[in-house]
Amino acid sequence: MTDVELNRLRWRCQRGMLELDHILGGFLDGAYRDADAEARAAFADLLALEDVEILDLIVGQAAPDSAAQDRLLRLMLPSRRAQ
Repeated sequence: MTDVELNRLRWRCQRGMLELDHILGGFLDGAYRDADAEARAAFADLLALEDVEILDLIVGQAAPDSAAQDRLLRLMLPSRRAQ
């Protein structure tokens, strides 16, 4: 992953909700570099969603669309790992 690609993702992590900025940016700065291709693709797909859709997934108001998305949410959110 080049710095340019990483900066593009960082830009896409900047959302209309500060909470999402912290969660998405925190994942990008932390676990993203060690994530496998499936998790990275799921993250890109997640970033394509509207803010409210991402928030619903994060707080558990909506079910993940795929096993890859569910796995990504478990990587991103420690509270989901125990579920």
